Amino acid sequence: MEITVRQEEIQVGECHFTVTHIPTATSGGWFTIHDACEVWGAVAIDLDGTVLGWRNPPGEEIRPQIEEAIKKAFGIPGEF
Repeated sequence: MEITVRQEEIQVGECHFTVTHIPTATSGGWFTIHDACEVWGAVAIDLDGTVLGWRNPPGEEIRPQIEEAIKKAFGIPGEF
């Protein structure tokens, strides 16, 4: 089976991140948030925009901004 991943760049405040979408067998997928040197976290987002969970989540003060930037960059429905 071949799996194709997609990457987009997001900006949250002054920080720039690369986000890699890793599709899952059900819907949505995992989105890893990283820069050139380190993976910062991963968030599972359903196709309807529902955030299903985080691995290594960032602080509460920046988490909603990252989620919204990912939805916007990948064209996922939900609040922007």
